[in-house]
Amino acid sequence: MCYMNSILQILVYCMPFYNFLDQVSKRAAHSFKSDTPLVDAMIMFMREFKTIDSAESAEKLRMRLKDQELEQYGDSITPEYVYDTIKQLPRFSSMRRGHQQDAEEFLGFLLDGIHDECTTVMRKAGVDSDDSAQPASPASTTSGANADAGWLEVGPKQKQSVTRQSGESLPTPITRIFGGSLRSELRVPGLKNSVTMEPYQPLQLDIGAPDVNNIIQALKAITRPETLTGDFGSPRGPGTTAVKQVFIESLPPVLILHLKRFQYDNTGGTQKIWKKVGYPLELEIPKEVFAPQKRGGLAVQGGAPKYRLTSVVYHHGKSAAGGHYTVDILRQDEREWVRVDDTIIRRIRPEDVAEGGAEEDPRVLARALEQHKADSDASKRNLFEGLDGDDDTDSVRSWNEVNGANKKPTWTSTVANGSSSGKRIPLAANKSSVKDNKVAYILLYEKMKG
Repeated sequence: MCYMNSILQILVYCMPFYNFLDQVSKRAAHSFKSDTPLVDAMIMFMREFKTIDSAESAEKLRMRLKDQELEQYGDSITPEYVYDTIKQLPRFSSMRRGHQQDAEEFLGFLLDGIHDECTTVMRKAGVDSDDSAQPASPASTTSGANADAGWLEVGPKQKQSVTRQSGESLPTPITRIFGGSLRSELRVPGLKNSVTMEPYQPLQLDIGAPDVNNIIQALKAITRPETLTGDFGSPRGPGTTAVKQVFIESLPPVLILHLKRFQYDNTGGTQKIWKKVGYPLELEIPKEVFAPQKRGGLAVQGGAPKYRLTSVVYHHGKSAAGGHYTVDILRQDEREWVRVDDTIIRRIRPEDVAEGGAEEDPRVLARALEQHKADSDASKRNLFEGLDGDDDTDSVRSWNEVNGANKKPTWTSTVANGSSSGKRIPLAANKSSVKDNKVAYILLYEKMKG
């Protein structure tokens, strides 16, 4: 169940998400018979963690924390109530029999499920979408005329575009924390540009191209123009050549980047992309990812948006339907990182995190997978019926408790609990394990205050 546990681990460290659950828990009573079973389960999960200390900022928190508090370890836990809730929901049915054990897919199901529960509650309370939910570029104006179920956007040089909104428009705490929007432009000769605003959560990054070796290059590749040929209703007739180009329209407070490491081959199977993909601890979004009319406004806003890396989910192994997941997480004091591997944790350096996406030797990986399968077959035990039936890497392990979740909407230290003995592994671990063959798979960046 490590694919599930890795996601729970990064979410409990995500301050905006934790604060959302904390506020909901204070305002409403929760039970598994309510309309919000996922929210209820996550609140119960949040309450497993005690607060060591809190402060108004990371700087003040560092001054308050004592070194010994960073080494407090407790017992591991198994959040059965989360697993039990998931078993009851049709959304997760593809995971029940081991057919899908992908951490990114589980993250999407979980956030979408919580979003839907929030939408249900908000609609019952009379909250509905309104015109303010329609995105508008700061560098453009919107006319009152409706054009083909969209709206008319006037950009630079009085260039007009017919703009439409795709997807749900009712914002929830989940979309406000993790959701952004993409601007897809279709330029057809003889017609107004057609613009479609599409939500994203997370932002998918293709890394297969030879010229993509870091996430900056992957972000810029999103805007690469695509030439299309067809009948677009142009006055110039069929066979017109059009250009499609995608830009980032808006960015969320917490930016989730999914490195697309699995691609289909000619046989219908999947192949893993092992190449090294660099990622900075502090990310400045390149201006090239924004539409030209929006780039000019960046200077007024204090420059390009900046983000701080707070979590990394690693995938170990060859298959998307199996393997193993571990995480690196930045404590809320922003002083150091912790590496969580089931019930084993250790403090690590920032440079260890930045180097975590290194490409692995396929020969070492093959030997490690063979040895790991032999070891795990001898002691395999399923904790969640068929939910992780194909995940032979962690079925006998429980999730690792992490102390220090925040009880207030302020900065809080997070001290990772190890096993009950407080056991930690040294930096030089045994290399005969699939866990030593890893690549970064999911990155969480939180927006830095200007």
